[in-house]
Amino acid sequence: MHLSYSLRLIIICSAVLMCQSSFANEPWSQDRQWLFGDWNGNRQELEEKGYKFTTTITTESASNLAGGYNDDNKTLHSYNLNLGTHFDLEKIKGWKDTEANIMISKRDGQELSGERISMPGYKHFSNVQENYGRGQSWRISSAWIKKGFKDNTVQVKVGRMGLNEDFDGGQCEFQNLILCGNQIGKTNGSIWYNFPVSGWAANVKYQFAPEWSIATGIYEINPENMLENRGFNSTMDETEGAIIPLQLVWTPKFDGKGGEYKIGAYYADVDMDDVKTNANNQTAVKGDSFKSHDDKYSFWLSGQQQLTAPDGNANKGLFATAHLVFNDKGTSTVESTQQLAFWYKGLIDSRPQDSIGLGIAHFDVNSRVADYQRYNNTVMLDVGQPKPYFIQDDEVNIELNYTYRWSPAVMFRPNLQYIYQPGGISEVDNAWVAGLTMQLNF
Repeated sequence: MHLSYSLRLIIICSAVLMCQSSFANEPWSQDRQWLFGDWNGNRQELEEKGYKFTTTITTESASNLAGGYNDDNKTLHSYNLNLGTHFDLEKIKGWKDTEANIMISKRDGQELSGERISMPGYKHFSNVQENYGRGQSWRISSAWIKKGFKDNTVQVKVGRMGLNEDFDGGQCEFQNLILCGNQIGKTNGSIWYNFPVSGWAANVKYQFAPEWSIATGIYEINPENMLENRGFNSTMDETEGAIIPLQLVWTPKFDGKGGEYKIGAYYADVDMDDVKTNANNQTAVKGDSFKSHDDKYSFWLSGQQQLTAPDGNANKGLFATAHLVFNDKGTSTVESTQQLAFWYKGLIDSRPQDSIGLGIAHFDVNSRVADYQRYNNTVMLDVGQPKPYFIQDDEVNIELNYTYRWSPAVMFRPNLQYIYQPGGISEVDNAWVAGLTMQLNF
């Protein structure tokens, strides 16, 4: 079924690219912004009036070359479709500094990480296909309105949204999940909802200086929103708590080269299980109920900086990003993550929009999780039973890629990934994976 879907997608995309119709006169143009063209000028006219439409398909393919839990070669594909409309309500209705957005998404496909890379019961902390996850379903990924006050220095946003839209966001230049965008959600996914999941929320951002802003908000924690068949859930009946993020952002320029630096934290008012101890503050035995905590929190630091700018070009040169996350040790399987990545854009003069990237990221498993696993192994061995757990340690993900942008409408990203200790399990062979991302803007 998934193979036929892939073939249908390729056929459709090829037909669009080759079509010499009224959609556009030059479908193979390298400055072509949309595969469906400008609708004979109507698209640009609508955008000038305040209506901007986006349709994007992203496919990510991954093939295991060696290692992993199962080294039998397999190639799997995952897909993400976004259908969006942005409304400039100042142009449409005369409402100063007001905008709205609606985004519907659809995911489908299969993941290589779960089928070949990780050991059953010990999920790959990252994923070799970042657009896999949160179910194979249609979802409302955003539906919000934002209003600016005081010359737009204060912005209030209300509606349905994911946390990554406004907190701990980042560049996505890689196919590996931990190297793409927001980091907090990679280890706090049970309460921190990134795209494509959305929930009811409100946030406010205050730009108190040209290079400085601070933001906070309140977001519902509603597990029902994550369910595969509840992508359009609008009720708050199953809400279990709230998450409150706080973030400070600095956007300096050093010798004309731009940067963005963030420090943030969140506090969640929600019940969470301890990862080690039971209600009596003793190490839990498998099958025991864990001690319950009534909150959870994490911190993050991130920075992205242009390091070189040939001829003063802000869109060319070497870029770097670094990202650190620190989770509370009481309720978190992963205690911290560290990410460092570089990409060079415009390495070849004839390909100014292409880039080559290298990234590395590390998951540090909470030592209390390993303590719990070792204790339970000892208990079972003492009564002549087999060990119930493998001991989890750290995991490392590395990716080398080349981003080929034929046009603003067509992008290909072949990549090679290396995963050290998938799921933090030393008994699983380190894995090599070949990947390919394709993105089409219609």
